[in-house]
Amino acid sequence: MKNVQITVDDATLRQVDRVAKPLGLKRSEIVRQALRQWLRQRAVDRFEQEWKASLDERPDDATRAEDWLTVQTWGRK
Repeated sequence: MKNVQITVDDATLRQVDRVAKPLGLKRSEIVRQALRQWLRQRAVDRFEQEWKASLDERPDDATRAEDWLTVQTWGRK
């Protein structure tokens, strides 16, 4: 692992310490978890942007969805 120096405001650091101590977590682990979560969220955001862009380029055709209604079998009694 690499060491990284970051600057954190006092209030945030106090909150991190207060929450981390009972959980037995070190500051480094909290930062690693936060960075992983941030990276996952960026991937989701990027996927959503690409999905929206593809829908703008080629919108769904409502009639295609209606075609599936005629062949679906679930929910029928």
